Amino acid sequence: MTAQELAARLSLPEALQQQVFTVPISPTKEQEWNELFLRDQEAFELRLRRHPAPELLALALYLRWATTTYHRYLALGIPEVVFWDTFHDFALWSEECMRITGRPGLIEWGWNALLLRMEIFRLGRLEYQPRALEHNIAFEGATLAAGTPILEVHIPTGTPLGKHELFASLCSAGPFFERYFQRSFFWFHCHSWLLSPVLRELLPPTSGILQFQSFWRIYDEDFSHPQAEERVFGKVQADPQMYAEHTSLQCALKKYLLGGKRVGMGMGIAHRALIEEAGGSTE
Repeated sequence: MTAQELAARLSLPEALQQQVFTVPISPTKEQEWNELFLRDQEAFELRLRRHPAPELLALALYLRWATTTYHRYLALGIPEVVFWDTFHDFALWSEECMRITGRPGLIEWGWNALLLRMEIFRLGRLEYQPRALEHNIAFEGATLAAGTPILEVHIPTGTPLGKHELFASLCSAGPFFERYFQRSFFWFHCHSWLLSPVLRELLPPTSGILQFQSFWRIYDEDFSHPQAEERVFGKVQADPQMYAEHTSLQCALKKYLLGGKRVGMGMGIAHRALIEEAGGSTE
């Protein structure tokens, strides 16, 4: 697998592929970049920002290094479909790069580095990141202690959130990590605007987002970043009056914000056994 083959398999636009593979990177320079990437992500990104075309260089480097990750997947026996589904994020963030910056390449270098380091895997509709709880969580009279192994669940842009697809993904995660990494996880955790309790007021009961919420015990809400506005409208505006009203969710959320209210990011926990039991009962 070459970087060129990988880019084509990810369906990156041909014009972007041509630009990426004309970026001059000697083997010595690539090795220097890779050593810095492996040693210190923050220093790596700082150096990238000083480059005349940082987004394009980032994509050129990441595509090259993804070929190594591809062979690591194969060596572990992980199905190829998991690799391609996971690294589809390169295509998504390349599209976002052009939309947000007007320049070709790749943004979200830290996030996409997790793919290269095999710290994120997409299994069906959802992505999973092995982590440990950073602090105690109290919910429904119980406490989950800091340090407990969890699978952090991320929701990539894509198809609507159907209950069957969500069950299939969640039920596959535990066995995946046990089979390929000999690690057992019994708790899922999610921190996302999709878990905001406010959405119950703004969306119909049949909403895929509310179906997603049904898997979680929401124990807290974080207002540190307007993620809902960023995801729903594409860009955060100081004045909510500037937001578009092309979808029913945009209309409802804009009206809510114009009322002087805020939407946070919900924080939820779910036990693997309960999800697997519920998933099995739907088959």
